[in-house]
Amino acid sequence: MEDVFDTTGRPPKGWMHAVFHGGPYGEGEDVGRCIPGPPAPATLSVPLPEGGVHVYRLWTVGSWSDPDDPIAVYNPDGPPVPPPLLTAQERQWTQEGRRRRGLRPVRIVALTDDGQMAYDPDAPAIEAMLAGLQERQYVVLQRLTDHDEGDFSLQVLLAEDATYEVEHQAGTTGERQWTRSASAAEVRATVLRWTATQRNRCTELEDPTARDGS
Repeated sequence: MEDVFDTTGRPPKGWMHAVFHGGPYGEGEDVGRCIPGPPAPATLSVPLPEGGVHVYRLWTVGSWSDPDDPIAVYNPDGPPVPPPLLTAQERQWTQEGRRRRGLRPVRIVALTDDGQMAYDPDAPAIEAMLAGLQERQYVVLQRLTDHDEGDFSLQVLLAEDATYEVEHQAGTTGERQWTRSASAAEVRATVLRWTATQRNRCTELEDPTARDGS
């Protein structure tokens, strides 16, 4: 993202001030640094000179004195934010584009923190996404279904304690099922079953905290 510097005290139209704690933007003076908004993006991916990206997460939005001049505060230690699911409009565009090219409709889309998107990924592709997870990163799978079926998603987060947090959401009811596992193999098998069976509920994972009977 290119820097935008404001010398008048206000950001250009369609932009807002931002303050960064830590990371590549957290060194030195950040007065005048702006980002698109408002609203402030939930995450900002900043390319690193040595390659890769640094993900900032929105911590809070406030102002120095003027409520009409909001300031977004970003913290690399904020809560991990999963990549957003495709909107109804984006799903429609995706399927229409496939039809125009004579391709089958997309059944599942995979989304990652670095902005990658894969249509109907096969087992090796999903395994590679899960194996490439770093701490505080997500892999999100979204099923693109008919309107009467609702949307279903499965997200996997590699937490800071090296365990995996897996959450399944049923779109018709909004019901969420959440569990945790310390086994990468167990999580991989669950995700592959979810993508293969088209079931509307998540295969349960065993909670490692319950293995000792607690």
